[in-house]
Amino acid sequence: MQKQDKLPVDRDILDRILDRVHEADSIQLIGHQRPDGDCVGSLLAMHYMLDQLDIRHALASQSIPPSGYTELADYGLIREQPDELLKPKLVVYLDCANLKRGIEGWEPSAPIINIDHHGSNTRYGEINWVEPECAAVGEMLFYLADHGRFTMTHQLAEALLVALTTDTGAFCFSNTNSIQHRIAARLIEAGASSEHVYRMAYCSQEVESVRLSGKVLSRVRLECGGQLAWSEVRHQDYEVSGGEKSAPENLANTLNTIRGVCVSLLFHELGSDGLRLNLRSDGSIDVSMLAARWGGGGHDCAAGLQIRIKNYEEAREEILS
Repeated sequence: MQKQDKLPVDRDILDRILDRVHEADSIQLIGHQRPDGDCVGSLLAMHYMLDQLDIRHALASQSIPPSGYTELADYGLIREQPDELLKPKLVVYLDCANLKRGIEGWEPSAPIINIDHHGSNTRYGEINWVEPECAAVGEMLFYLADHGRFTMTHQLAEALLVALTTDTGAFCFSNTNSIQHRIAARLIEAGASSEHVYRMAYCSQEVESVRLSGKVLSRVRLECGGQLAWSEVRHQDYEVSGGEKSAPENLANTLNTIRGVCVSLLFHELGSDGLRLNLRSDGSIDVSMLAARWGGGGHDCAAGLQIRIKNYEEAREEILS
């Protein structure tokens, strides 16, 4: 930020995080399952900052990131499991509201720094930097990079712009104000391309994803006098379209564009014993509170959950009711 601007976050916690990072000679970075643009961009942004400090590190997120981001430099460094040979002295979780959102079954053996912007965060770290007022973890990392006087390289700026663009819905969501636009301007001045970032995030779907979108949209149902919209992706849909990696990235948002809809739900049938749900709201209802009833979480306008089930249709109807 410019010198005349008041930093929107606590400088003390930035100093604490930077001190712990400087003390560590090896760091494992962890993103959430089914990483989105904020998660991918934040992992890579931290990677570039640690590179500048010459600190050994590894990146992990328990799912392959969306294919649209393959054009990002160092995308291929994000693995689905932590590096067993790294022996980290510090673990940094990014965009994970709780430990379950990280690597399933993996127990960190080092102190944790928890960097997140979900209000539902369970504060599981030794240092918990949680900023629900920030639009994205990428916004938080911009403040960290700025405060720590890291060089804003083209790669770092692009990673941060991916994070910020996607979690603000291309700067159209209600979590966006002049602060995010000023940060975006700084990143563009450093060499990031808003056009390139937009194409990666919103114009890079595989043809299977487009076809799957058509099926899902043909099944849209309206309830509650048109205020609730829902649709679903059945297990057999995934089988014929290439698996879960074909799930359209922003389809839940599309359901919420229907006139009069306050809440939209997109159900995913995961095999014989799993259900995932994306929830979206126009802001009149806090869907993170709804998701929390089944162990999920998120933001007021965007949340999600994943549960084990005995019967998909029964579980879907229970949630709908």
